[in-house]
Amino acid sequence: MNSFKIALKNIKKSGRDYSVYFFTLIIGVAIFYMFNSIGTQGLMEDVSRSGNDNVKMLITLMGGVSVGVAVVLGMLIIYANRFLIKRRKKEFGIYMLLGMGKKKVSRILICETCVVGFASLVVGMAAGIFGSQLLSIVVARMFAVDVTGYTFDISGKAAAVTMLCFVTIFLVVLIFNTKMVARYKLIDLMNAEKAREKQVIKSTKISAVLFILSIVALIAAGICVGFFGKTIGKWEFITCGIIIIISIFVMFYSFAGFFQKLAEKRQGFYKKGLNAFVVRQFSGNMNTSAISMALISLLLSIALCLFSSGFSIRTYLNHRLGNATPVDVTILIDCDDAEGFLEEKGVPLKKWTCEKLLIPVYQGDSVTIADTVAPVMDKAREVFLHADWASPENVIKLSDYNRLERMYGREELVIGDDQYAIVSDFDLLNTLLNPSMEQGNVLTPGNHPLSPAYKEVISEFIVMSGMSADMGAVIIPDEVVDAPDSGLECTSTLIIADYNAKSAKEISAIDTELTEALGEISERTMNAELKEGETGVGLATKTAVKEASVGTSVITVFFVLYIGIVFVIACAAIIALKIMSDALDSVQKFRVLSRIGAGENLMKKAIFVQVLMNFLIPLIIAVFTAFFGLRYIKGLLSALGMVNMASGILFTFIIMIVIYGGYFLTTFEGCKKLIIGEKNVW
Repeated sequence: MNSFKIALKNIKKSGRDYSVYFFTLIIGVAIFYMFNSIGTQGLMEDVSRSGNDNVKMLITLMGGVSVGVAVVLGMLIIYANRFLIKRRKKEFGIYMLLGMGKKKVSRILICETCVVGFASLVVGMAAGIFGSQLLSIVVARMFAVDVTGYTFDISGKAAAVTMLCFVTIFLVVLIFNTKMVARYKLIDLMNAEKAREKQVIKSTKISAVLFILSIVALIAAGICVGFFGKTIGKWEFITCGIIIIISIFVMFYSFAGFFQKLAEKRQGFYKKGLNAFVVRQFSGNMNTSAISMALISLLLSIALCLFSSGFSIRTYLNHRLGNATPVDVTILIDCDDAEGFLEEKGVPLKKWTCEKLLIPVYQGDSVTIADTVAPVMDKAREVFLHADWASPENVIKLSDYNRLERMYGREELVIGDDQYAIVSDFDLLNTLLNPSMEQGNVLTPGNHPLSPAYKEVISEFIVMSGMSADMGAVIIPDEVVDAPDSGLECTSTLIIADYNAKSAKEISAIDTELTEALGEISERTMNAELKEGETGVGLATKTAVKEASVGTSVITVFFVLYIGIVFVIACAAIIALKIMSDALDSVQKFRVLSRIGAGENLMKKAIFVQVLMNFLIPLIIAVFTAFFGLRYIKGLLSALGMVNMASGILFTFIIMIVIYGGYFLTTFEGCKKLIIGEKNVW
């Protein structure tokens, strides 16, 4: 019988071994093709050619991320293949005992790898092609692109990249398998089932001490990152990260011996049912897979942080977008003659607009940023380490701000002649301004002491933006601003306007002309790259704000989905393959349990607990680590006005149930059939 026929029979016979492996390969191929085909499908190419920078950014990002994803999937396939080879050591030993040479065994393995790889590539590509059609429509709709002319399309470039990556991965697997078989000795292969794994740490006391120390170190480093990450230095932050990683590895290395001895001391628990058997089995499995379990915890922690923060950003941006564009355009120009400046730049604003406001913005040394947070200055210096507190604060007259409120469709402010109000939607700054105002912080422009009209900041924006990062302005009575001794003078002008356009095409044309006239200056202003003597401009159109928000939302979602799903699948697949491999080795042990009177229900419970613990322990460590990571990320995102991550955590919970929980249930059912099914023929 030739090698190919033997390989086909082996695949058929070992279908249970290959099921999780084959299923994971199909998902990997499908996901890789789907995300790589985003930019090369006919529909999305049209969108990209239309000049949508967000689509181009998404395409570029997916291409770069795919390199990392290919590496992760490659490592997963090689690692999973190792379990399959380990499971079949005795089979290879029997081949050699019957006179088959190592080269022939290697050829059989090569044939098996090629067949499984080819089948998974074909099925995965088919699934990816159909899935990519839905994905491209979803992306197009997210970018508000017309899909009425949509036709079924296959991306040749994505297919070629997918096949090249996975063929390369399988070539590496072939080399790995060939070298592994060549290294084996016959006696080792025949005694593979009897071989016992060495205990990494033999002393129970040492295991217990290391386990406790690793937990303490993990908590201490996690608190430094999660609660003080923004205030500690770069090297302290890196050191804490290294401590967290080392602590996780030490924890898993010491867990096996410590857990078993701890269980043995609780005799009531240990001797109940099959608990003694389950504890020893789990400890043995954990001992042999400490490195992989630690890596899985780290990858799951990264995936949890990605999912939670990514979906939280998406929800925040979508919510923010609903109220962020009340007018067609806002232009902040750093001069007091805004109309003259626009005429000089060839912008016929009068011709384009049906309604507009010109709001003078004042500044002076009599009202600085430091003045607004004076009662909490010590805390302010901790939150904003590099802030220039001597910078003058923006000031707007009450009458002008109320005109702005009416144009934005908001309620007007009411303050007394000796009062002021602060408007800002920069939540991180507001955490300092609110207690300052609550304490009655007095501002003194000139000889006019002003007390707060409200106990907290009015959370509103002045200039349109997709982010809550508008530091706003201080609203002061007109008489105070106009007083000769106020120390305030007009330094810039805010223009708020609605176009007189009647169609989307006309609006787009005006936006284009505005961007061509002011866009370059606006970009240099934002990046603090203005030439000497050049007037700064801040341009925000309704269309641009919406496109930026939607684009950021889509890019964020696809990034976290791509990376996060691959990480979760990789982790769950490795655990599943390891458990299935160990389950096949445990058939004889369960046979003995059956002969000494263990019932089927008791054995099912033992299998369930073993599988659950293998999936649950790395997840618990990952959730614990992710908690500190998310605390740090929340602190960073709060600078953009986003403080609520509940929606992101909910999405993460759903995804983890579907993917991770799905692998758990599949693995449990597979182990149950392997072991309890075998019992029926004992």
